[in-house]
Amino acid sequence: MSRAALALVGELVSFDTTSRNSNLALIDYAQACLEDGGARCRRSYDRAGGKANLFATIGPGETDGFVLSGHTDVVPVDGQDWSSDPFEPEIRDGRLYGRGTADMKGFIGVALSLIPQIAAAPLRRPIHFALSYDEELGCRGVPALLEDLAATEIRPALAVIGEPTGMRIVGAHKSGAVVRTCCHGREGHSSAPDKGANAVMMAGEFIAYLAGVGRALRDDVDPAFDPPFTTVQANMIEGGTAVNVLAREAVVTWEYRGLPDRDSERIFREACEHAEREILPKYRRHVPDARIVSELRANYPGLVLDPASPAVALAREISGANDVGTVAYGTEAGLFQRAGVPSVICGPGSIEQAHRADEFVALAQLEACEAFLQKLIARACA
Repeated sequence: MSRAALALVGELVSFDTTSRNSNLALIDYAQACLEDGGARCRRSYDRAGGKANLFATIGPGETDGFVLSGHTDVVPVDGQDWSSDPFEPEIRDGRLYGRGTADMKGFIGVALSLIPQIAAAPLRRPIHFALSYDEELGCRGVPALLEDLAATEIRPALAVIGEPTGMRIVGAHKSGAVVRTCCHGREGHSSAPDKGANAVMMAGEFIAYLAGVGRALRDDVDPAFDPPFTTVQANMIEGGTAVNVLAREAVVTWEYRGLPDRDSERIFREACEHAEREILPKYRRHVPDARIVSELRANYPGLVLDPASPAVALAREISGANDVGTVAYGTEAGLFQRAGVPSVICGPGSIEQAHRADEFVALAQLEACEAFLQKLIARACA
């Protein structure tokens, strides 16, 4: 692996782009690298202007060509027991340690290190870079990037999303959503529950319903995935003020991860209907304004396996892979596919290392990524 690639990955890791922070310093750095190579760059921002997507093109024209896509944000390190500073990359035993090394600054750094090679290549098709914000919060950033491309009629031929797959070719992933359900009741003394409406008890009934939905969905199986069914689970709950006070409010944060060719969005619709029809009536007998309100905080489509996908075909061709895998986690690939850009997932590192203390990527994986992208550049010249 080139020193330039390793240095660039390390440089990106040193930016603390935890999703709660701005990513603009990293975007400025990446844009400077790209413009040094002659790239034409454009940005799209979040509503507050503190985060940005970056889309850049090197080569002939704006349409056609191959997108190299990755998210710039990382998950928090709070409470994790790291052996070294997570934002000071460190090499130990053939591995590069640091937050985001696997997920997914390894891929972005290797791609950016190849800018001089891309700029010097006799490209017949352009190479695009797509760097997004807030993927870790449910792929919130890339829709604005895709809307900008549609408005400017930039139509890439395909996209490679560099999530950590161990450089395996992945052609499908599950859909997903994050939902915040707020239960609103009325406070009162716990000795007289019928004179109030206990929001924590509402939340408990709602969670029990979600558990039943999850059990029922286990019967709909696609053996290509692990786990082979749609999952539904509540992961956070908060509410109440004291043990002898009926809770006025309780909040349940839950998610689903659906098989990609199913109507998983019905899970949200049916959960709202169940709360209104089955849970609330008993509380409204005493507190007419009791309510349960659910809000989709994030919602991204699955990547549906397409045997005729030019993205999968190209990735298989340049990697020599016979198999096309699937993953249970979500990526931006489903959004690219829905926008009409065939997509495939292939990147260095293991998802098993993502989000953990002492996250790392093997140097051999970065080297394999570099070789893969060099072959992709060569195909853009053919």
